[in-house]
Amino acid sequence: MENPYKRKKEPEVSKQLILAAAAEIGALDWHRVTFQAIADKTGLSKGGIIHHFRNKEDLLKELMNQSLAELTEWIVEEKKSSGKEVGSLAYLRFIINKSNDLFYRRTMKIITQVILINAEYRKGWDEWFSTHIGNGDDGGQGIKHLIVMLVADGLWYSDNLGVYDISDKKKQQILETLIKL
Repeated sequence: MENPYKRKKEPEVSKQLILAAAAEIGALDWHRVTFQAIADKTGLSKGGIIHHFRNKEDLLKELMNQSLAELTEWIVEEKKSSGKEVGSLAYLRFIINKSNDLFYRRTMKIITQVILINAEYRKGWDEWFSTHIGNGDDGGQGIKHLIVMLVADGLWYSDNLGVYDISDKKKQQILETLIKL
């Protein structure tokens, strides 16, 4: 006879639940993320959380890796669909189109906090960015590319730091204007 109280093990579901809870708790202040806070939010045990992530640093790395993997996938698809290799426009489209995605926003708020205060993560972000977006030094289009990157970064920081309240319509107008460059 099967024990009705035995919990079904769903490791990937638990892992995603932990990541979502960490993103929600840490969106305003990464220092508030503790295994106890995650356990309280998810109903999982601290031991269950530690099974997936040995420490807070491992959890942060997974959130960062997951976000960068999603961003990379989106940019690759955008480049394919537009037939252009200009990563800055794909990056800008991603920033605009994902700005209303709650999990993305929470995760990117954490990344924003961490890259602002942690040189190791800032270096990793810079490496990822140079590889997938570029650095604005691509010949005659360099300055246009750099302008688009800086606008995308400005929108990204604005969304994640809550500095300006820019409507979706205004964001689309910005994109359309920059495409004409």
